[in-house]
Amino acid sequence: MTSLAGEALRQRWIEGVVEEGERFGILAQELASRLAGVVVGLDLPVPWVPEWRARALIGHLGTVHRWATAILRAGTTEPPPPEATEPPADDNLLGWYEAGLVELVATLRTTPADAPAWHMSPAADKVAASWARRQAHELVVHRMDLEATAGVPHAPVDPVLAEDGVDELLSVILPRWAHTEPLVSADATVAVTCTDTGRAWSVSVVRGTVAVGTNRSGTEDAHLHGRATHLLLHLWGRPADVVVEGDPVAEALLRGR
Repeated sequence: MTSLAGEALRQRWIEGVVEEGERFGILAQELASRLAGVVVGLDLPVPWVPEWRARALIGHLGTVHRWATAILRAGTTEPPPPEATEPPADDNLLGWYEAGLVELVATLRTTPADAPAWHMSPAADKVAASWARRQAHELVVHRMDLEATAGVPHAPVDPVLAEDGVDELLSVILPRWAHTEPLVSADATVAVTCTDTGRAWSVSVVRGTVAVGTNRSGTEDAHLHGRATHLLLHLWGRPADVVVEGDPVAEALLRGR
């Protein structure tokens, strides 16, 4: 696999937003039309997020797209105001989703990579490029959520995106949770290896402090390994074909919530 960095990687994130956003929108339309009517189709449960129905998942993504767009357009590292969010449109949910995706993509493309932008993680760079990354991976995972809801196989995920999604969760998202239990009381190390790309991480969680290295030491309390897409799903709390060796309690520290 060819590694990407800098502007090339940012452009791949933006391409990912376009590709995954369109896949999600098409599947949402198919789900609404091919079953026993729009109400039934969009009210199917998301199998591994039982409090969500397809309608709520679409509404969540459309709301996040508008929130990210507002953050980018604000051009500041200050937190966004409450009005930066917008509730879903009940009368035209799919059109509302599509409009939000178009605005997000246009904003990502026209906002300089290093423009100031607030981010919820203390470990993130407070620049616009971080939102291209966040939205690409948000869409990848939720596209697979919608596929599970529709009962269709997962479309392949670009290994470049999947591997980077694992890296984002470990190095950016995990520190966001570090001040909460169980991380704030933990003292553990976990190795993570992408078996298809060869990339590896060693993650240390010590009393709410997260440190991420780029190589396994071989002495970690647990080792999580699998293909990049499966690791991404597993780390975000979805079922996936991965292997956990060692202490399962230590490995569980890394999983999304």
